[in-house]
Amino acid sequence: MNKQSAYIRKTFLDFFSEKGCKVVPSDSLVPSGDKTLLFTSAGMVQFKKHFLGQSKDTFTRATSSQKCFRTSDIDQVGVTNRHLTFFEMLGNFSFGDYFKEEAIAWAWDFLTNYMQLPKEKLYATIYKDDDEAGQMWKKFVPESRIIKMGDETNFWTMGPTGPCGPCSEILIDLGEDMGCHKPTCGPWCDCNRYLEIWNLVFTQFDRQEDGSLKPLGRKNIDTGMGLERIVAAANGKNNVFDTDLFLPMMNAASELLKVSFNDNIPKLRMIADHARAITFLISDGIHPSNEGRGYVLRRILRRAVRQGKVFGMNEPFLYKLVDVVHDVMKPAYPELTARLDNIKSMAKVEEEKFLETLNTGTDLLNNLISQYKAKNVSVLKGEDVFKLYDTYGFPHELTKEIALEQGLTIDEKGFEQEKKLAQEKSRGAWSGSGEQDITFYSVLHKECGDTTFEGYTQNSSSVKVIALVKDGKKVESLSKGEKGEMILSNSPFYAESGGQVADTGIMFNESVNIEVTDVTKPIGKLFVHKVVVEKGKVKAGDVLTASINTDKRNQTARHHTATHLLQKVLRSVLGNHVAQAGSLVCPDNLRFDFNHFKAVTKEELKKIEKDVNKAIRQNYPVSITEMPIEQARKEGAMALFGEKYGDVVRTVKVIETDDKYYSMELCGGTHVQKTGDIGMFKIVSESSVGSGIRRIEAVCGSACEKYVDGLENKIDEIAALLKTSKVMVVPAIEKMLQDNKNLETEISSLKSKVIAGEIDEYIKSAKDINGINVIAFAVEGVDVKTLREMVDKVKEKKASAIIVIASKLQDKISFVISVSQDIVKQGYAAGKIAKQFASKIDGSGGGKPDFAQGGGKKTDNLKSVIENIGEILK
Repeated sequence: MNKQSAYIRKTFLDFFSEKGCKVVPSDSLVPSGDKTLLFTSAGMVQFKKHFLGQSKDTFTRATSSQKCFRTSDIDQVGVTNRHLTFFEMLGNFSFGDYFKEEAIAWAWDFLTNYMQLPKEKLYATIYKDDDEAGQMWKKFVPESRIIKMGDETNFWTMGPTGPCGPCSEILIDLGEDMGCHKPTCGPWCDCNRYLEIWNLVFTQFDRQEDGSLKPLGRKNIDTGMGLERIVAAANGKNNVFDTDLFLPMMNAASELLKVSFNDNIPKLRMIADHARAITFLISDGIHPSNEGRGYVLRRILRRAVRQGKVFGMNEPFLYKLVDVVHDVMKPAYPELTARLDNIKSMAKVEEEKFLETLNTGTDLLNNLISQYKAKNVSVLKGEDVFKLYDTYGFPHELTKEIALEQGLTIDEKGFEQEKKLAQEKSRGAWSGSGEQDITFYSVLHKECGDTTFEGYTQNSSSVKVIALVKDGKKVESLSKGEKGEMILSNSPFYAESGGQVADTGIMFNESVNIEVTDVTKPIGKLFVHKVVVEKGKVKAGDVLTASINTDKRNQTARHHTATHLLQKVLRSVLGNHVAQAGSLVCPDNLRFDFNHFKAVTKEELKKIEKDVNKAIRQNYPVSITEMPIEQARKEGAMALFGEKYGDVVRTVKVIETDDKYYSMELCGGTHVQKTGDIGMFKIVSESSVGSGIRRIEAVCGSACEKYVDGLENKIDEIAALLKTSKVMVVPAIEKMLQDNKNLETEISSLKSKVIAGEIDEYIKSAKDINGINVIAFAVEGVDVKTLREMVDKVKEKKASAIIVIASKLQDKISFVISVSQDIVKQGYAAGKIAKQFASKIDGSGGGKPDFAQGGGKKTDNLKSVIENIGEILK
């Protein structure tokens, strides 16, 4: 039977569900369980709090199929039969519940009975001192196939101290043909014969400072099995790529690139793996950039594009594979469908940019080689090769190839050193998310429980003080003048989340007045109120009246509902690829980040603003309900990329008619009751905030009034300066600009007359270089337009010449170069001369054979460069 990946994934989850395990959806590739990690790299990441006993979840058994991403073995992807960057990890977990006996027995049952793997080909490795696991394995496997291994492979640790324990790996023998054929070959070998399928980790010890192992009172099970590996093994394949998870992408890539499938398997495997990774990274809200997660995404995409370039593909192709990935993976990840257009658009733009970069890199490399040759140096420095590689994304292999064609080599060792330094710097820069340590609040959460939020329906509540905190420690009371934090039984205050700022306000009773300055949710539904005591003393157990600042709440709600209208209109005007990439809603303004790959035009901005205001004037009702997430998805609710939602979600609908909604989003924020309550919507700015990410800032309600008042005041100030009325400001400015233009023309004419008088002197200074007239000189304070005019005047009097004129203007140099046609025929080219000239003044230049121009920053040596023009011409 051909066991498809979807069948195996479902069978695994159903199997452990029947064992009492809670089926938990995959976390995002941006980890929610451990903010110190760059990516989710294992199934246990989202369960970290469960393992540490910090979770409020009641289940003690879980199972999942977790999206994972790793780059530790990226160079091996496509080369071996098993290495991947993106993969799914099937896992079953126990948090102080079942232990070794069940984990081993269930694993054997699943593999041999449900997956029907041949028992005689399965091996179990155990930790060398774990006799307990060894005895359990003897029930299923002959002792000859139970292999004892050491700390390096079969003992899991979190660090020098803390929870740890032995592990047991299950491997399958793929046959002698896959092995290294050495006499020492066995399950311990790194060759491709013995494929690790499943790793069972038994967390049973707490390592002490002295290295001793103290038994844990609460033992855990953490297992991980690569879906790709079990799909291959269950179908009798000796590599993970020869399955339904990869073959569709490999076949599609082969057709797109017009290359033979069988002759290019390693490259097609790598492209297929990277296409999967790119699809899911972008789907989970990661965008290409030059730092952090975005940098890794960019490098993955560029590795795949380079392979296309090797095959002669000079246009984007990778984005087309996203459709194939979607078709394969959508049964398990239906959210891909809603995000498909956005993923493809972002991938395509990034491909286009990189292809341009490759062309730019070629020009830079050629310029670099010319500089080395001019100095008679035959080895390109490692730092120069790495700069091309790291800054411009230019493959160092391509640098090496082009350099060899020009008779140069590259410093491989120096390049590797620079690369290593950059990797260390990158690792050092990633020190986590910058979020506060929540360990203290985890303990507090256990003691105090969740805070009941009443702010959706109430602006004021009677609340009980559960706990008080000052300087990270619990205290009995807070007195007048002291700052601290308060945990309440219930609260009308909205805690900062989902891009919406927190409420502020006051708490009081007959003896105490307290100002609430901020509210956060450091863990779960624990609301932490930051306060300043203005009068009296507050103690745990006190009952207070808590009242929010309603003006701030209402104005924030106007901006929040406006973001929902804005997203709807953006998708209508710009396209369905638009999705929210971030937001901020506060009383003063709203900020909305979204995926789009070019600046929004003035006309589009006008249309967007007009359509949002039209929806406001329609005064649509805003309905807020809770429903199962599957129902919300079926109804078309918009969700944030990378956000993890529970089984029941809060939906915000803007109702157009009884049977039609204007917009519907999953959202936990506060909103107006009708769109008319927003007042007016005004776009303040539109800008770029990253590759493929645009930002619109806007104002509504009273903030809009304030903004318009400010604009009117500016117009009044300008009118006063121009000594005219507001209605005549534009004609007055137009007259002033025309007067300036006339003056500039006059000045330019005077300059031309002065220059004309000097041209003869410059021509007299012409040099004869190899029988060619070369006229080269520098002037002060002349712009490029005037330089062109000067070249024309010189050409009128000297028809056959190379003319080089440079000008120093405001700490910068501009230059123009002309080569007459008879000299062009001798092999001289203005564009090539411009590049050489620019290299001497820390600049850039280029153009056609007969005319070129450029500029530079290094002004102190201009005279010397002009005087030595002959060296450049050589």
